[in-house]
Amino acid sequence: MRRRSLPALLVSFGVAAFLPDAARAQGWIEYKPEGGRFRVDFPALPKIAIVQMPIGNGNTVPMTEATAVLARVAYIASYVDYPANVTKGAAADVILNTVRNGAASGGSYRDEKKLQIGRVEGREFMVVQPGGTVAVSRIYWSRGRLFQLVVDGQAGVESKPATRHFLDSFALA
Repeated sequence: MRRRSLPALLVSFGVAAFLPDAARAQGWIEYKPEGGRFRVDFPALPKIAIVQMPIGNGNTVPMTEATAVLARVAYIASYVDYPANVTKGAAADVILNTVRNGAASGGSYRDEKKLQIGRVEGREFMVVQPGGTVAVSRIYWSRGRLFQLVVDGQAGVESKPATRHFLDSFALA
């Protein structure tokens, strides 16, 4: 039997102890990062990483990314704060379209829907890559922060109940 470290056990048990009974019973884990200003349900305990996101002119900003992979499907929730000088004067619609176009680079997007959470604008769209994989994405822009949710898998992943649960569980805090 493989021994797990005490911090890993505390994280595993600590997260599960505070989940609503219904979420625990179905295997869903609430992810609500401190300072993240959102919550979302993951089908497994996500791994957290901070990656540097290029913003032009050789500059980068840190992006917090949580990823869980289950049955060859990746569930990703991320957020990144952009400096005011990068997005100053740009409408949310323009920013969301730019992000969508970047996400679809090398593939094609379809099934775009405009979304709204209160006053926060968002988009849902699907990107089909040349190899046949599909990424269903939701993006939201709020007060200089871009929130992104992605479910990446084989064709058909867009209509799976787990995909819908993950995307629909997102809420701003």
